[in-house]
Amino acid sequence: MQIKINIPSPCQKALELLEAHGHEAYLVGGCVRDSVLGKEPLDWDICTEALPEEMLKIFAAYRLVLNGLKHGTVTVIINRMPIEITTYRIDGEYEDNRHPKEVHFTSNLKEDLSRRDFTINALAYNPQKGLVDYFDGLEDLAQKKVRAVGEAQKRFEEDGLRIMRAVRFACVLGFSYEEKTREAIGKCGHLLNNIATERIQIELNKILISPNVRQGLEDLYHLGLYSYFLPQMCHTYGFTQNNPFHCYDVFGHTVRAVEIVEPELVLRLTMLLHDIGKPFCLESCYGDSDCFPNHEAPSAEIAEEFLERMHYDKKTSREVVRLVAEHNYQIFLDDYSIRLALNKFGAQSLRYLLKVKEADLGAQKDTLAEVVAFFHQIEERLEEILQRGDCYSLAQLAVKGNDLINLGYQGKEVGKRLEYLLALVLKEPEINKKEILLEKIKRT
Repeated sequence: MQIKINIPSPCQKALELLEAHGHEAYLVGGCVRDSVLGKEPLDWDICTEALPEEMLKIFAAYRLVLNGLKHGTVTVIINRMPIEITTYRIDGEYEDNRHPKEVHFTSNLKEDLSRRDFTINALAYNPQKGLVDYFDGLEDLAQKKVRAVGEAQKRFEEDGLRIMRAVRFACVLGFSYEEKTREAIGKCGHLLNNIATERIQIELNKILISPNVRQGLEDLYHLGLYSYFLPQMCHTYGFTQNNPFHCYDVFGHTVRAVEIVEPELVLRLTMLLHDIGKPFCLESCYGDSDCFPNHEAPSAEIAEEFLERMHYDKKTSREVVRLVAEHNYQIFLDDYSIRLALNKFGAQSLRYLLKVKEADLGAQKDTLAEVVAFFHQIEERLEEILQRGDCYSLAQLAVKGNDLINLGYQGKEVGKRLEYLLALVLKEPEINKKEILLEKIKRT
């Protein structure tokens, strides 16, 4: 199979420089895989038999980043494009299921490719020599299979993060797993206990924002992987919701809600976690129906602990926890209700909350079209209110604290009076004028 890859000029320049100095060089890994699939690569990596000290001389005229130098990687910046160039290597013994104790450089491309995780990532390409495929990666791309290079269990025991990477590649690409690779994932899930939570977080995020997120979330359950980073999710699978509002178990509802909401990390994390506390607050109500009173509270507690343990940034964590805690907040299709919500949440958080509620309600029964139409109306009215400039916060109030101090108010009474005026303005935004509000204060 003849394959030609369109190589960006900076990468072409790097290959030419290495070859001009007598060294073998290939594009390798994800950029080759994505090019074969007709996708635009995000990163371009090169492997070569040139040693790191030789690369330093060859690319001396360019800006270099040397963070990976001890592992044989030099990042070269050519025309503002970063290109990772790595010496062919063989990994030594893995001591922590993540990193090799040492690496040995080699001049043999096949030895380098044999240490890689999956066959679809063990492809190499050179413009003159064409595609190199020692491990049938092309066939696996054609068959849409994720297959470990060599012995699957050994690959995962070397680096436990490859377990999450397997799920991520299958999810993002819409692939299935080669049988032995799938079996090895099931046997090696416990190795995630040895992996830094930050690394698991990165892979989970890529699964969450994938167009095939349903496949990824279901695979994480069926492969037994939630147990090692989000064990509470295991309780949701098969946990039926015997009431008129739901047609899925909690897990099915969660997956559907994640699938519905747009692929923005805050929103998809919120939908992943919004009902995770339900199995812990089941009660009977309405005859034989199930209900889950205040389930948003334990869900928010679980979400907060999970996001902190997984080292999400504080801004993301705060937003997700708040949205989980408030996902049952009632919003009606009238301006006053929307202004009250703006006052409570602010504009951006309210936009998020509307999308959360739309996904939550749309994932309960087959009423998504009706739900979308309703929340589209609210979203339109919200933007009209913002465009019109209606007051919904103290910062927008025409009267300030100093105005009340000049009238003789002091201490906490100033704040109370401002809140009183804001309550009036939320109902009647047209009275947000200094003279009108001061007159109202004088009459109280």
